[in-house]
Amino acid sequence: MKNKVQRFEKILKTRIKGREEQQLLLSSEKKEEDRLVDLLRDLETKKKDALLSFGHQGKEPTTVQEMWFCRKAIERVDSTICDQGDVLCSVRTAIEETEARLVEKHRDVQIMEKYVSGLVDEWRNSVLKKEQVEMDDIAGIRHCALQRGQG
Repeated sequence: MKNKVQRFEKILKTRIKGREEQQLLLSSEKKEEDRLVDLLRDLETKKKDALLSFGHQGKEPTTVQEMWFCRKAIERVDSTICDQGDVLCSVRTAIEETEARLVEKHRDVQIMEKYVSGLVDEWRNSVLKKEQVEMDDIAGIRHCALQRGQG
């Protein structure tokens, strides 16, 4: 019984390790999401600045080439925003998948903890019953020996 308990405790440790790995993965994915959100905010600010700059060009004499470069700068920022938005969507999808796996791993750990706890209780009860039987035998032997000694 002791070997069985040890075997299942090893399985439990493996499942706990798997759950911890998923937690670390989720943490890194959330950090990546935060980084991308900050990057998108910065890009939106750059886009607004570029649009303001483009708007101010109408007040000053500019060449067509300067206007074209400003427009290209806005398009580049817009393209980067779009690309990073797609990356953010994929990271959020990965986070959802990792959260689902983490919930499953957590459920597996809870089930295994409950099972191992039941095995330990069962093993402890069997050891206690065995000890009680031995104590009863010893008490019976002493009682018989004392009876013979008095008789």
